[in-house]
Amino acid sequence: DGTLYDESCGYVEEVHKNIFRFMVEQNGGKFDDISTISQAQVAWKPIFDKYNLTKRGLLGEGYEFDSLQYDQYVRKGAEQYITHDLELRAFLESLPQRKVIFTNAPESSANEILELLGVADLFEHVLGTEFLRNKVCKPERKSFEMMLNFLGVHTHEQRSRVCYFEDSFKNLIAGKNEWGFKTVFVKGPTMSTEGHSEEELSQFDAVVRVKVGMALRESMPSLWQ
Repeated sequence: DGTLYDESCGYVEEVHKNIFRFMVEQNGGKFDDISTISQAQVAWKPIFDKYNLTKRGLLGEGYEFDSLQYDQYVRKGAEQYITHDLELRAFLESLPQRKVIFTNAPESSANEILELLGVADLFEHVLGTEFLRNKVCKPERKSFEMMLNFLGVHTHEQRSRVCYFEDSFKNLIAGKNEWGFKTVFVKGPTMSTEGHSEEELSQFDAVVRVKVGMALRESMPSLWQ
């Protein structure tokens, strides 16, 4: 989300609305204390701040619900906002490296979005919440360890050749500082949500606006060498 497509398309906002609707519509246990969207928003913020992932946080705080039902409800509607992107496909095809999706979203949602964008066949793996067993998520060290071990990236030299694209500052800085990745920050609404400034972005190898694309060739030509 917010990396391969323009987050301003409305889908991410729809996902957030669906989270709050889900919390209101659920019955039983801790959900009985939530009857309005505003109450859901108040309950949600400290959970997200603590766990970095809403579903994991709700489960961790003792909310009881069906995990699959949550994913289907919260991530629905992508086809209303996301369509084939020929420029994105051309950009991805031009890159010689193996390509992997590493996301805090469910694999089912990530795969649907890749199909809608028309680029699903260009990615070797999609690693999301199922791969992470709904127990860890970016930017936690364990999530990166699981991903790197799965991909067979073990040495410092191998990690230094990884180029990591992110729209989340906290996720990207973990990739840079803890793992030595090359880093590309995709500037969008998440930056202001996380409270970071333009000046802080200078530590990354490249910054692109809205979504990845061929403009990166000017600022980071080494990716094509």
